Amino acid sequence: MCPDALISHSSSIGLPYSPTTPIENARREAAPAERIRLRQSRLTGRTEALAQLLRRSVIGQSEALDQLLPVLARLDSGLRDPNRPLLTALLLGPTGVGKTETARALARGLFGRASCLTRIDCQEYAHGHELAKLIGSPPGYVGHRVEPLLSQRNLDAGHVKALECGTHDTVPAKEDDEGYLSILLFDEVEKAHPTLWNGLLHVLEEGELTLGDNSKTSFRRTILLMTSNVGSRELDRLAAPALGFGAALQDNAGSDARSAVLAAARESFPAEFLNRLDLQLVYGSLGREHLHRILDLQLDALSRRLMIAGAPLLVRLTRSARELIVDRGDDPRYGARPLRRAVETLLADPLASLLAAGELEAGDLVDVEAEGQLAEELAFFRGSRSAVEVVV
Repeated sequence: MCPDALISHSSSIGLPYSPTTPIENARREAAPAERIRLRQSRLTGRTEALAQLLRRSVIGQSEALDQLLPVLARLDSGLRDPNRPLLTALLLGPTGVGKTETARALARGLFGRASCLTRIDCQEYAHGHELAKLIGSPPGYVGHRVEPLLSQRNLDAGHVKALECGTHDTVPAKEDDEGYLSILLFDEVEKAHPTLWNGLLHVLEEGELTLGDNSKTSFRRTILLMTSNVGSRELDRLAAPALGFGAALQDNAGSDARSAVLAAARESFPAEFLNRLDLQLVYGSLGREHLHRILDLQLDALSRRLMIAGAPLLVRLTRSARELIVDRGDDPRYGARPLRRAVETLLADPLASLLAAGELEAGDLVDVEAEGQLAEELAFFRGSRSAVEVVV
């Protein structure tokens, strides 16, 4: 083909004319170029610290927590959709396995306090007329002067409290941003009236909500989490023939359990609601090794309570004592909450009685052992205050 023909052909298909031949173009494209493989899993120091805090606070749910890490990257980079919430996620699974604790851990990591979030207990909104407490009543109706719970001021309250306590904003604000960074938790959302789900559709998609007085609340800088126990019965049926607390989420049973929970969610929630969510996370049952790690967290919390009460004690538990507490707190249906009750009943209450009766004083070393023929109760011994080795 002659050059004139090439020019004519290029013009006919709307391409700019190039004096190079197709062979030269092919050689140029085939020339090797230096490329560097990027590490997609690399996190910033602050994001890594927040991820570690989540894993320390929520035991046994690393697979679900790993799916939250991209939102932390969006927080650091600013690469977020300006017209939608930062994250919308539905946390599914049995009771007592760490769903609500995930929101509290995020609040601790971002604001320094677990209380710096807006928590909506959906059991209080089982009837349609109760939703007025969330969005307010129109002018002229009863209660229209009461500020709704989802007002912009209430949504921002946690972040404002954190700023007053000296912590800093973790998401750089833009000029067109409305409101502060916030965490909104709808706890046990399946127990709310379906009108709530319909009202959340615009929030999930557009990131804003119109209240009863026609004012608007922006959720575009909000991490919106919803917890649900939907699918717990399916997990119980899958775990019934197995021995062990966490057997339902091992090997193939794990994928079966997740599929059963997601199927139960599709039956319980409308498709247009689920389709607007960024994530649907399934939290698995806890194994006995997880309960031992949670026991350490409970003991740390008890130590802080003793410090606040002005009676710090150095508590040392033997292995048999730990096993007894875990045995009493091991219930597959209720997650880690029975363990918390076991710590209160077997450990905290006796220590409180001993302190009140003057048997123990601040700074004492307390040895806790399991005793009896079947090691069914705990015995407390006061040790020497000069002891150095202490296991809390």
